[in-house]
Amino acid sequence: MGKLWSLFFCMMLLAGAAGAATLGDARIGFSAERTLVIDGRIYKGKIWTMPGKERHEQAIQGFRPVFLLRSDSPVAEVVLPQIKTIVQFAMPPELRLLASPDLKRRPVGQDKINGIATTKYAIDQIVQDGHAKGTLWLSRDGIPMKLAGTFTGTKGKVSTIGWELSQVRIGPQPAALFEAPQGFSKLPAEAVVPLLGIKLKAPPAP
Repeated sequence: MGKLWSLFFCMMLLAGAAGAATLGDARIGFSAERTLVIDGRIYKGKIWTMPGKERHEQAIQGFRPVFLLRSDSPVAEVVLPQIKTIVQFAMPPELRLLASPDLKRRPVGQDKINGIATTKYAIDQIVQDGHAKGTLWLSRDGIPMKLAGTFTGTKGKVSTIGWELSQVRIGPQPAALFEAPQGFSKLPAEAVVPLLGIKLKAPPAP
């Protein structure tokens, strides 16, 4: 996902084509099916969340990587079960955009999305790589049920982005879902470029 809404769109979803994730601010545990649409292309995936932890699965280029994100760590992980490999990468601050209080400054109404009551917020934000505009639907517990918007890059390219959650199941999620498997080999962040078509930044040295 190129760089939509910086890496938020690029990875969160952008990564949809490219990836899959963005760290939000849900205050409860839940799982859901996620439909992601980037410039008219549809990507299906799943998400599991506990406060401060997220797991995203997304089919990308024949793989089904698992993205593991934690709010208490600057390092995230991509697990590639098919080749028993883990890649650690530095989590860009843009991936935390959904947790930004700025997104909740412009409520414009109430809606139900797939049975979940939400508040609708207007988005109009400048980030390092461009300008994001659109609408975000958040539940009272911080579940990002839906987004519809556009991202205009610094060179003028406009991309459309949207996602919607369905089959939301609220409740505690197993802790093992948010941990990388034991015994997998580890590759550097640049190793995923030929595999997934996305560029990740290496984590800082310990």
